[in-house]
Amino acid sequence: MRTRTRTKLWAGLATSGLLGLGLAGATTGTAGAAATTYYVSPTGSDSNAGTSPDQAWKSTAKVNGFTFPQGSTVAFQGGQTTTGCLTFNGDNVPTSSATTPFKVTSYGTGQATLKSNCTGDFSAAVNADNVSGFQLDNLKLVNGGTTAAGVLLQNQKSSTATKGLKVTNSDISGFATPEGSSSAFGGQIMILGYAVNANTGPLDDVQILGNKLHGDSVTSKSGPGIYGWSSGVNITNVRVEGNTVYNLGMKANSVGAALTAGGWNGAVIQNNVVHDIGANVTSCGGTSGIMAYEASKVTIRNNEVYRVQPSPAFTAGCDFDGIDLDGGTTDSVVEYNYTHDNAGNGLLAFTSTVNSRVWGPNTFRYNISENDDWANAQGGLMNVVPNAPKKPLSVYGNTFYTDKDQTNNVKSGASACFNFGYTSGTWASGSQIKNNICHMANKGDNGKAGQLYYNPYGQTGMTLSNNLYYGPSNTGGWRWGGTTYPDFAAWKAAGKESNAVWGDPLFTAPGGGNTCTWTPTSGKGPQPCPSAYTLKSGSPALQKGASVPDNGGVDYYGATIPGTPNIGADAG
Repeated sequence: MRTRTRTKLWAGLATSGLLGLGLAGATTGTAGAAATTYYVSPTGSDSNAGTSPDQAWKSTAKVNGFTFPQGSTVAFQGGQTTTGCLTFNGDNVPTSSATTPFKVTSYGTGQATLKSNCTGDFSAAVNADNVSGFQLDNLKLVNGGTTAAGVLLQNQKSSTATKGLKVTNSDISGFATPEGSSSAFGGQIMILGYAVNANTGPLDDVQILGNKLHGDSVTSKSGPGIYGWSSGVNITNVRVEGNTVYNLGMKANSVGAALTAGGWNGAVIQNNVVHDIGANVTSCGGTSGIMAYEASKVTIRNNEVYRVQPSPAFTAGCDFDGIDLDGGTTDSVVEYNYTHDNAGNGLLAFTSTVNSRVWGPNTFRYNISENDDWANAQGGLMNVVPNAPKKPLSVYGNTFYTDKDQTNNVKSGASACFNFGYTSGTWASGSQIKNNICHMANKGDNGKAGQLYYNPYGQTGMTLSNNLYYGPSNTGGWRWGGTTYPDFAAWKAAGKESNAVWGDPLFTAPGGGNTCTWTPTSGKGPQPCPSAYTLKSGSPALQKGASVPDNGGVDYYGATIPGTPNIGADAG
């Protein structure tokens, strides 16, 4: 089961050493009236003026102790490494504005490297605290030892939102919760509406664009990539786009995801590639590729998520999801994503109520899942757990395919296409499961392929129609409550679903999706990859779908959706 606790994240807060973020011992100074660029180089001197490359400063201590006018830029020499950690707050950036950015960047040739040397449960290589307009661009941040976070964006003093925060075009690697820490604080980028001094300081207009967020190997303990944590939903208007997130092995008891939208209200997570996540995890509640938790109005689209999995083998734990709308998430959409080769389900709706936030309404549409849940870690390609959703859930136009041999898995049986619930219950009025393709060619240790529909507690209330099913003759069938319907004729006769279709969907190259070749910073997702799941002429899925109001307008491949759509992600 999943658990999320603020206590664990902030345990030890009072002794973190970051409270107040004082700059004791730092060099002091006052800038001139005009905003300017201040240069830093390993060959510089802190006695220099800092206002030109040949008058560059040398140390991060000089930067931390200087008082910058609004709109200043701090530039580190490209191709060179500076050791230290940076703190920007009301002491050294006393006036800030989203419309007049304060920038930290590289100058000259190549990307500058900042190698962190600060330590402690809540340490960060770059800490921006209540500095509106803060921008970090084109820097390489590496963990020089036991620094917890690469970039920390927070608001320790104000109840007014800090606005206009950007981290762009940077390479951030190696950051994680320090060994022995009782906190879960750590990762490449931390976005906190619940600051490290426990101030519930909101953030607004946060953009994380075009970065590489990673560890040094698949089994590195680095991670997560982005960890959002809030007080309620006080982190607003977030954009996470064009990032490459990989090799975040995390720790055995990690929770969350490579990209965690925790407490975000109004967010777009798109055109990111996320892979090789959670290699060291053996707990439940972690990990996922992309997850929204206690969040609202989050759109997750055009991402590729793969190999969220233990390594070198699955031994314990659960989740390992591709994309998860988790507890307390409302009014959100997961669309046009490609998940594949994850140890757990490609898509997860974790429908629990969190802090009185009732999950839903939420939608999953036009996603493609290939060979997910290969370890049978969750038991389904699409899971809806732990309860029947209390607000509407829509699942339509998705394509699910697997041909994994699961006979040697730690967990017995074989993954199902849909897997619902730990309890009985009635889905909220307006819930629908329509126009999905379930092509199950996997095989479990019972000799059967996975079940096409697994509803063991007999949850009711959803509109179930126009789904296409296909599998070998030894398919596990359809389970509803205590009854298993072994073949399609029996399923149709049961009257649980209207207009269901059986037959080979005639994919262009089933199982041939593989890993896409694309550039996240291009501003596009992996589409049209995987073209393997376009439908060939004669497919029984063609024009057999049901009309869905407010259907998004286009399918996975960008085609306009007609009044009578095709079944699956190739709906147009």
